[in-house]
Amino acid sequence: MKKLIYNGFGFQIILKGVKTFQFRGETLPKINHRELEDMVFKALLRYPAHFSGAHLSFVRGYMNLSQKKFASILGLSTHATISGWECKKDRATGMPATTEVVIRLLMADFIGDNKFAPHFKEFLEIHALPIDLEMKVA
Repeated sequence: MKKLIYNGFGFQIILKGVKTFQFRGETLPKINHRELEDMVFKALLRYPAHFSGAHLSFVRGYMNLSQKKFASILGLSTHATISGWECKKDRATGMPATTEVVIRLLMADFIGDNKFAPHFKEFLEIHALPIDLEMKVA
């Protein structure tokens, strides 16, 4: 078992304690790729830094969303903004922090993580304003 740097998702991941094998002179991890994708997605949900363009691209792909569909979900008029963020590769996207919060909430909802800010989930389900705002005033 060793420590191995893996770049298979477009960004660097350090795999610790992973079994490896040699193939054509290259050391490769002996892993279930789908399980690794699941682990990386969950780790990015709670990643304590801003997403890079590569992170965003991975998240969008994991959720099986086109740039156009992802832009629509985020309330953007075109996919050009998503494309611009993803083109930043290993640099921070520069997206507003509020947009990144919404993306993380969408990620949590996608995997059914009810422990990640459940009090925000109701906002993802609002599609229209209520007709009247009622308040009891003392």
